[in-house]
Amino acid sequence: MRGFNDTAAPYSQDTTIVQQFEARVAEQPLAPAVYVKEAIYTYGELNRAANRLAHALRSSGAGNGSIVALMLERSFDMLAAIYGVLKAGAAYLPLDLESPPMRLQTMLSDSAPGWVITEGGVSRPSVLPATVEWVPLDSLADRDLPETNLPDGPEPGDLAYVIYTSGSTGNPKGVLVEHDALTNRIEWMQKTLPITHKDILFQKTVYTFDVSVWELVWWSTTGAAVCLLQPRKENDPRVFVRLIEKTGITVIHFVPSVLRLFLEYIGSDFALERLRSLRYVFCSGEALTVPLVSQFYHTFPPGQEVKLINLYGPTEAAIDVTYHVCERDALDQPVPIGRPIDNIRLYILRDDLTHASIGETGQLYISGVGLARGYLNQPQLTLERFVPNPYEPGQRMYRTGDLASWTMEGEVMYAGREDDQIKLRGLRIELGEVESCLLRAAQVKAAVAGVRIGDAGEQFLTAFVVAAADAEPIPEQDKLRALRAELALYLPAYAIPTEIIWMDEIPLKPNGKADRSLLLAIHGGKAAQS
Repeated sequence: MRGFNDTAAPYSQDTTIVQQFEARVAEQPLAPAVYVKEAIYTYGELNRAANRLAHALRSSGAGNGSIVALMLERSFDMLAAIYGVLKAGAAYLPLDLESPPMRLQTMLSDSAPGWVITEGGVSRPSVLPATVEWVPLDSLADRDLPETNLPDGPEPGDLAYVIYTSGSTGNPKGVLVEHDALTNRIEWMQKTLPITHKDILFQKTVYTFDVSVWELVWWSTTGAAVCLLQPRKENDPRVFVRLIEKTGITVIHFVPSVLRLFLEYIGSDFALERLRSLRYVFCSGEALTVPLVSQFYHTFPPGQEVKLINLYGPTEAAIDVTYHVCERDALDQPVPIGRPIDNIRLYILRDDLTHASIGETGQLYISGVGLARGYLNQPQLTLERFVPNPYEPGQRMYRTGDLASWTMEGEVMYAGREDDQIKLRGLRIELGEVESCLLRAAQVKAAVAGVRIGDAGEQFLTAFVVAAADAEPIPEQDKLRALRAELALYLPAYAIPTEIIWMDEIPLKPNGKADRSLLLAIHGGKAAQS
């Protein structure tokens, strides 16, 4: 069977998100655009702030093909900076202020941005190359900068953003996404699940993850508004409820594990009137389970008209490539990741690249408008993952590493991974990267990482390590403390193992590879918190 392909649909190939935003500004300059803390900013205010930065960047040489790094907390200034970079024609690279220093150094060295935009009062990192221009936003306040739109902005084929993901070699890799891929994704969303000037999106995803991109830009192309969550409250359902009730948020995204926290917080005796504004609840990043869908629709009864939509997509394909609207009358059905969005073609192929039959598991490949340009400064890896499409000569398809199958209805069921990449609480982690960082430690001879399931179904990122023969004999707690400190130089906090178990040796499979499954089975109920 040849499989189910895309819905070919027109999208604005001659415009970008920037031009669509500027059109909304011209129509409604005084309309509310950004809700943050106790303040409300208009479309005109956001546009003027973005234009000032865009002119400053242009005057210092930024433009099409440039990469501008951002080191900002979630705020109006962060939003204005993103739009300012895009207006200048450059691509934005979001960096976490709290990134491990060696990881930050790797990303800065690899991306070689000409500029880093940051908040006033933030010290220039020692890892930042001297050639990079450090631009605290408050330094622009006294400059006589135009507040008008630039006469020329980005072209559809220009780079829009660079987002780093976990890499199996121990170093993160930068994914390059162009404007036309982003435009196609946003216009599909607006056509399929439209919003208007009456809607308010909740922007709560950390901007170093690609889900944040649609939260940051979709609303601005339609005349809607956005509410910015205060930093470091991404897992606090109490804050979500307060902001939904106060601001009238209509659109929100959850990783399924956080949706579960949200639903548990609401509980059976919660006053749903406080959430009456909600229209769309999106989920992605983890498997959306039947019990969770059932819990959602039992929490929100038929009178509360809110849709639950499951999304799927890798960073390498402009955020999401499939969708499934979960129906209230199908609560006992397995939840598919859905059907392709506009101008995306999906293939589920066997090892010989022939089409898998309906119900047969194969590897999922993605083709079409949404594909990223590739990986920054990694041509070989780009060629390995973005391969020629045998069914469309001259086109590429992305080899996801995800296993999937087609349903009779033309939807895709997710079936796991063929490699050691995992999603933990919605965060993409390469176990190979964790293992590589463990092996950098002088006291470690061998290391294997995996995910252990606890008695209550909770997940723990677990590392099994063998001490080096010449490692200094020190108390175990001191060893763990030293190892964690070393990992913190390279890995973000979410990728540092919750559990570290010292082993005499790592069991091997007959092919000589570490037997991760056996380790996790042996220690399934015994791995102690370290």
